[in-house]
Amino acid sequence: MTATTDAVPAAAPDNIVRRYYVAMAVPFAIDVVTLLVYAIINRAPEVLLPSVAIAATFLVLGVGFGGWWLIRPVARFVAGEVPFDRIEPRLAHLPRNSAILVGILYTPMMAMRVLSHRLEITFGATLDPVALPDAVASLVVGVLFNVVLTYFVINAYFDRLCEHLFRLHGANLATFNGRFRNKVALALIFLSFAGMILLAADIASYSGERLVREATVDLAITLTGAAFIYYWISHALTRPIDRLDSGMRAVADDDYSVRLPVTSNDELGHAASRFNQMVEGLSEREYLRDTFGKYVSESVASSIMGNRGRSGRATDTTAEATLMFTDIQGFTGLSERSTPTEVAAGLNAYLRIVVPVIQRHGGVVNSFIGDGLFASFNLPLPLENHATSAVCAALEIQQALASAEFAGGVKLNTRIGLNTGPVIGVTIGTDNRLSYTLLGDAVNVASRLEQLNKKFGTRILAAESTVLAAGAIDSSECLGESDVRGHKGNIVVYRIGPA
Repeated sequence: MTATTDAVPAAAPDNIVRRYYVAMAVPFAIDVVTLLVYAIINRAPEVLLPSVAIAATFLVLGVGFGGWWLIRPVARFVAGEVPFDRIEPRLAHLPRNSAILVGILYTPMMAMRVLSHRLEITFGATLDPVALPDAVASLVVGVLFNVVLTYFVINAYFDRLCEHLFRLHGANLATFNGRFRNKVALALIFLSFAGMILLAADIASYSGERLVREATVDLAITLTGAAFIYYWISHALTRPIDRLDSGMRAVADDDYSVRLPVTSNDELGHAASRFNQMVEGLSEREYLRDTFGKYVSESVASSIMGNRGRSGRATDTTAEATLMFTDIQGFTGLSERSTPTEVAAGLNAYLRIVVPVIQRHGGVVNSFIGDGLFASFNLPLPLENHATSAVCAALEIQQALASAEFAGGVKLNTRIGLNTGPVIGVTIGTDNRLSYTLLGDAVNVASRLEQLNKKFGTRILAAESTVLAAGAIDSSECLGESDVRGHKGNIVVYRIGPA
């Protein structure tokens, strides 16, 4: 891995410059095709080689020096010589500046070509003189064609370049001074009027057979140029859109690790940058939800999200529920004999047994209270036969703890209180600190029943309401009435399972 990483910076600058020169040579290659078409239609092959030689001279000298000056900052960044913020302004304007360079180079070359007959430069060919309207139109359209073509060719290269800089160097554009609509307008206006200008100049300049020949040449050149421009436009403008669409689909599939390279300095680039910011925010929210979801029950969170009122709080919900309170017997003495680290480890091990049992039976752990917990069945998570589920969960907890040993061979026994009755699920707290909880007399009774296990010497104590709702009269023992602190009147209590 290290060897590969070290090898990239040494070769990457040369490769970037080489690809840039290849992109800048595309207009030259198309120009050669245009010259070939012209020579074939005019039956003048002798003009081909000298014209190509002149174009090659402009390309090698002009692009060689001007292109090197334009791409050099990027190569220096890849080589680690300068920071990205130093070269970002030059990088953002690379397509525009490259098009301007080609326009500067092609203007004198095209002028020499269309005015060659007037300058008595015929390369030994017998060619008809070029009328001034045709010469001017050919000069303007020819130069603009190469400027537009270069702009979109370098935009396509620029897309790949920015993707490379992002993937390998973590650099992304943050300069957005271009306009997508201007790019589209540039291409549409040129493609719409270039052929019309050339044909209009032909009509104004020639007639008869000469008009047909010139119009044929211009039509063939226009169609060829339009095909090339369309090809590069589709590459330059659609790849960022496709990439953004792919990123959106990834986020829709809950993939928050996706990040997009910003490969244009217009609205599409800005959209990609905003997309990255959005996904970063979603990723942070997902992390928070995953982290704090371990502190707040997922079903409680779902209840809040699914039953929010205009205030953003969960709507108060009233229902009959079965409440469970648990507490470890002798935990205070155990804490005195053990270090805090050992106590925490033992308590976590205990909860890893108890909590899954409650959840498996459809219960929700609402809160941990020291060495105990408060769980509910049927609120906030709806559950049929909630009393039966609570009784089964209590019995399974006792069975699981009976066969479990904790650090140092310690056995942990727990006391459980069960009660069934009406409760209300509410969100309490202030604007910046909220908690979801269940309130009602039934909650208080369940808590007191857990404590009454000490009085009766039992492990699971349930109110008559729970036993009747669960249909567990035959499998439980009635212990009579008992006074419950904080509750008006006595409660008939039952022992469930072994003492």
